[in-house]
Amino acid sequence: MAERTEATAAGIPAQRAASLPQSGLGIASFVVALVSGVAILGAIVLSALLVAGGGDNADHLPLFGLIGLVLIFFLLMALVGTVLALVALRRQDRRRTFAAIGLGLNVFILLGTGAMMLIGTVLRHSNS
Repeated sequence: MAERTEATAAGIPAQRAASLPQSGLGIASFVVALVSGVAILGAIVLSALLVAGGGDNADHLPLFGLIGLVLIFFLLMALVGTVLALVALRRQDRRRTFAAIGLGLNVFILLGTGAMMLIGTVLRHSNS
């Protein structure tokens, strides 16, 4: 039976790379991205439903304040997830699959939410 001597992109033999344990920080980054993404999406949908429902938005001001705090909290969590992913990607003794996925999702959450806020601000001022 011939032994595999292929090397992965990181220069680690393929057999050894498969035996490396997953990075705990990478898994944490991935989980933070999932939770943050769902919470931010839910907050945006809830606020859109409140605005689209018509009526007086002044009645919903405390709820809008709470939604804003939720958005800020989970955006900060996405930032923490990004840092966790970057730290996990630097480790050579662990697999980095979840770290790469977590980094991509967290950066997408941060940039996507920022872009939506910017678009909302521009559209709000263009209708005035």
